[in-house]
Amino acid sequence: MNLNLAEELLLLGLDVESGELILSVTTSLPYGLAGALILELHNLNKIEYKDGKITVQDDSAIGDKVLDDALHLISSAPEYQEIKYWIKKIVSTFTDIIDKLINNLVEKGVLKKEERKILWIIPVDTYPINDPLPTVHTRLRIREIVLEDTQANQKDLALLSLVKATNLIDELFLKDEKKQAANIINDLINNEQIGKAVLDINSEITAIIASSVAGSVAAASVVGTY
Repeated sequence: MNLNLAEELLLLGLDVESGELILSVTTSLPYGLAGALILELHNLNKIEYKDGKITVQDDSAIGDKVLDDALHLISSAPEYQEIKYWIKKIVSTFTDIIDKLINNLVEKGVLKKEERKILWIIPVDTYPINDPLPTVHTRLRIREIVLEDTQANQKDLALLSLVKATNLIDELFLKDEKKQAANIINDLINNEQIGKAVLDINSEITAIIASSVAGSVAAASVVGTY
């Protein structure tokens, strides 16, 4: 099954059994998904990253609603903008970006929609795995590249950069593997072959997430003083 970068990243951020987002990535994942959409458009030669800014090369429809919406957003801009702008713009414009991608995965049969009730009263939709193969394949591929020195392609490297930026390393590797995995992923994504777009998106997502977390901590501290 052919999944795009954003769909693969979302699967990694979902708890396999409950179908809910992993708590530790709720802040970082939307920015990672926005970066994944940009990278997917770049890989499809729909946009070009040059001189620090994104330009549209081909605005024809792809056939994927989420990617088409992102492409339309970028192509509608009156001026070329930097990656940081588009990551924030996609997240703020598509506040339901996770829901959109989940719907894609439900339509593809990877996830299924179930309803459970909180306190036996409040209905909540969850999306557990329906077809485990895509998730298992992605997780195994990441582990083989990082721990077994399997050759990575450009899409693999892009996904690894997003895993790092969204703090998913802790979720994909065992406790005694995490430090080694983090070092290897750093080496892989800093390789000159990965491409400047991937490196810059990784850097911008990391910076935005750090800023968001710092802002949340500062807000909580202010609230706590009253």
